[in-house]
Order: sequence, then structure tokens, then C-alpha cells
Amino acid sequence: MKRTLLLLVVITNLLAASSACLAESRPRYGGSVRILLRHKVTSLDPLSESDDPATRDRVAGLMFETLTQIDAEGHTRAKLASAWQADAGNRDWIFTLRQASFHDHSEINSASVAASLRSVSPDWKITVNSQQTFTIETPSPAPHLPELLALPRYAIIKRLPGDVLLGTGPYTLAEWQPGEHVLLAANDDYWNGRPFPDSIDFRTGLSLREHLLERNLTLDHAAEPSPDQLRSLEQANQTLLLSRPADMLLVFFPEPGAKPRKAVDPRLREALSSAINRATINNVLLQRKGVPAGGLLPQWLTGWEFLFPASQDMERGRRLRADANSTQPLSLIYDSSDPVMKMVAERIAVDAREAGILVQTFGDPHSNSRSGRATLNADAILLRVALSSLDATAALTELADELALPADTVSAIVKASRPEELVEIERSALADYRLVPVVRLPQALWLNSNVHEWQQLPNGEWRLDQLWVEGSR
Repeated sequence: MKRTLLLLVVITNLLAASSACLAESRPRYGGSVRILLRHKVTSLDPLSESDDPATRDRVAGLMFETLTQIDAEGHTRAKLASAWQADAGNRDWIFTLRQASFHDHSEINSASVAASLRSVSPDWKITVNSQQTFTIETPSPAPHLPELLALPRYAIIKRLPGDVLLGTGPYTLAEWQPGEHVLLAANDDYWNGRPFPDSIDFRTGLSLREHLLERNLTLDHAAEPSPDQLRSLEQANQTLLLSRPADMLLVFFPEPGAKPRKAVDPRLREALSSAINRATINNVLLQRKGVPAGGLLPQWLTGWEFLFPASQDMERGRRLRADANSTQPLSLIYDSSDPVMKMVAERIAVDAREAGILVQTFGDPHSNSRSGRATLNADAILLRVALSSLDATAALTELADELALPADTVSAIVKASRPEELVEIERSALADYRLVPVVRLPQALWLNSNVHEWQQLPNGEWRLDQLWVEGSR
């Protein structure tokens, strides 16, 4: 009898422990997720200028949604649009909207979507067919229009007086201190179901120094370490999410404009490209976290970057520098708020010196934004450009826009229907060495152990629709 009672007690305790573990592993509603971002967010508008558009889009993407989205495998999925179809010429596209509401509880309809899209692409002819269907007519064939519409700049936004922006996303704006703090509150009426956390609290432009010293996120749930901080976190067995090598560092030679800037000899630009030791930059400075870059899009995404070699050829660099017959020093500006950019810029200057090219490096906190670049009197700028999409056409379109490539180049990308066409567009864009890819590096995220279902896509994009945290009430 005693043995039977003892056995029952043991079984009861095991079942209770099992139930507790199961309950602890189940998603639960409540709590606030605290996230530390390296870069400041000074605007939430996807159409605004930003020193770091990828960071802005991470925050804004929780409030403003697009008609379509690209999944982790690069496939196009429905978002605010439930269906779409094109005519044989890929110029007329008919979209059908799902039932969803803006944050002021007004329903989205074809008219509100058309108004939002016209603010981005005024050259599109958008016709409202009914409350829930509309047609987009593009000036030229656009076989990948659904993929393009997944880009953040095509988010559907209701713009009200006083710069009030309303979206349809799972979170609404609760508090906003530009450059410091963004607090988002859960949207109880979200069309795809209320998110688990009550709020997401972003603190921007903060240092991780104390967290790194303690090897602990303490009360914070997630933070963005820089590549030079990853090794110490890995050695401390911290939870890290790393994307594929997606962000590209490249040397950008701007066109001569209003500033008294002379065009750099193409032979000198090519000489600099030949002199850069991309392997050393990756292996030493980035601690083997990235890969050397030769093309505009990564090999893992397209499969054709190998067509653009990225190996160092110092002899060719010296020969091209001699052919240019120039002793002109080159000024290279980098983002002074990013320590990795400083290290890479200085390493480029060292490599260039071996080829007989004098490169002088200078830091500027706004060199990574388009408006900031326009004010700089520099020969070259070291830029960090995020991979905006897992679709090659959309990614190259956004890259061309970010780098202000000629309008006919952008048009050619949009019209391209075959990979071979995109290869030739890349080849043409790189031919004059105004764009010199250097290296690709991953986006990293440091997670607390009580965070669950944080999804990071291969290009570093976040999907937080299933996110929840333990200990929530």
C-alpha cells in the first residue's frame, strides 16, 4: 500500500513538473519587449531620409504594412493584398485587398491605397475599380511588380494633417522621442490577430558597453551588437542571431555636382579597387563574419556574384595608377558613428598606399544618407547599404535608388524578366568603378534567454508576428 501511495506521489509530481514546463513553453500574452538599437531613428516615415534606413524600417514595419511580402525563401506572399494578376504585357496589374483597418479604425479601400502609392510613384496610373480592387498601369512592363511592392517605401500609409501617419500593422505608436525612444502598443484590432506582447520599447543610439562588460542583457530583451563585438559574446555563450552576409560596404565615387569636386580618373578608381585586400578586411577586421564583395548582390542570393572577381591585384593597381599619372590624394569619408566603418576605411588607405595612391580618411556622422552625401566635398564615400529584399529584382531596384543610379538603369531593372538581364545591368553599373564593392557582413542580434520566436530572415529583416517573452503577465 505504501509503495502504491509513493508511486502515485511520484507520478503526480512528474505530471505537475511536466505541466509547468509545458505552460512555460507556451506563447503568452502580455509584457513589454525592450530592444536596444545601435543607430538613432529620427523619423518613422518610410519615405524620409535616414542615416540608417534599415533600422528605421525595422521599427516602422511594425506599424506600416505593404501589399505583399517576401518570405525567407524569396517567395512572394500576400499581405494587405489578398490576390493579384497581370495582363500579358505585365503593364496592367489588378490587385484585390483583404479586409483590414487603419489604426483610427477606418477600413482600407482602393482609394486610400491608391493615394498612398501615388505619393511614391506618381508615374503609375492607378484606377479604382471597386471598394476592394484597383489597377496599377506602369509606364513600361513590370514583371516583378508584386515583389517591388513588398519594399518598405510602398507601405500603405494614411497621411493626416500635422504629419500624423496611420498604418494597419500589429502595433500603433504610443510614444515617440526622435533619436531616442519609440514605444509601440499592441493593436487589439489587427486583421491577423493581436500580437502577444503588450508593447515593444525601442531605445535607439545606445552603447552596449555595460551589457558587454556584464555579458548580460539584464532587463533588456534584445540588442544589436556590432561585428567587432561578436567574438566576446560567442565566447560567453550568449544567444546570437546572425543573418547571411547581407549588408554591403562599398566605396562610392559621387558624380561631380555643385560642390567644387573634380571627377576622379577612372583608372585611379580601378587602381584603388585592385589594391583593396578584401580577404584581409574580412578575415582580420570582421573576424571572418563576412565575405569579400565583388558584385552588387550577394552570391548566396543570386548565384552570379562569382562573375565579378574581388581578389587583390596590387601589380595591376600600381600600373593603373602610373597610367593615370596622378599624384592627387583621394579623400574618403566614412560614417564616424560606426567603428567598423572607420577600421575598414583606414585599411583601404593602407592598401591604396602600397599601390602609390594617397587616401586621406575623414569621419562624418551623416555620410550614409543621401542628403548627407550631397553636402560632402569628398572624392569617395565608404557606404554601408542593407540588402532590402530577398528578391533580386527588388533588391537591385532599391540599391539603384539608394545610390542614385541613372533613371534608365532603374527602368532596365524594373523591366528585366530574366536573370541574365540583371547580370548585365550589374556589369554595366560596375564598369566605370564609381561603385567599388568591398565586403559583405551580417546583421547581428543578441537575444535574452527569455525571448521566443524571434524570426530573422537571411537579409537581417525581422518578422515578429509570433514573438513572445517568458514571465509576461
